[in-house]
Amino acid sequence: MAQAPGLPEKSPIGRRALLGGAAAIPLLLVVGTARAADLPLPPVDDALNGLAAFLVPGPDAFSVRQGRTSGTDGGVAAGAGPALRYVYDQAIPYPIVGRPFDLNLPGAAAVAAILNLVAVEVDPVAALGPFAASFANLSFAGKAEVFRRLEEPGLADGTPVRFILDTLPTLAAFAAYSEAGVFDRAANRLTAIPVGWRISGYQGIGEGWNEFRGYYRGIDRVTD
Repeated sequence: MAQAPGLPEKSPIGRRALLGGAAAIPLLLVVGTARAADLPLPPVDDALNGLAAFLVPGPDAFSVRQGRTSGTDGGVAAGAGPALRYVYDQAIPYPIVGRPFDLNLPGAAAVAAILNLVAVEVDPVAALGPFAASFANLSFAGKAEVFRRLEEPGLADGTPVRFILDTLPTLAAFAAYSEAGVFDRAANRLTAIPVGWRISGYQGIGEGWNEFRGYYRGIDRVTD
């Protein structure tokens, strides 16, 4: 991803930058080696909603803040944020420890911490926006810069963090167009028409076509 115009030149995401970000936002991850239970949780929901708005903008407040909106509902209205939180909490139940972020948080909390810490490095003013998550306070170009830095070769190569980082845009877009936001797991049914169906023009589940019912010209078996 190319560098967004008007943003600072790239710089390595090192421990000093991470510590500076944590100092700027007390609610963000405290970098260190403390037990995960002792660490304050980052603002997960705002971070993931900011990610959903970045991938599929809508008319919601997160999209308005980033300066890129749409006339139709987007990832936030689709419930992509909560869906992402569920997926990452289920997929990564253990703390992410080690380079390059020295995290000690599991699941969606680790994802939010990474996004927020790099967001502060991209633009320290993001710490003072209307949302608790710095990533959600960035402009659209600022969010693009976060991903450009996260995609730097060698940043997290050979670590589980690299796999996690590579899933972020793909899973966010998938969740925005999926049925996850309106799927009742207990009842195994949809509670409303998914946003993704509406914005993609999908007409819903088909029950088959008359042309394919029965046997072709009465043939019901084939022999050699």
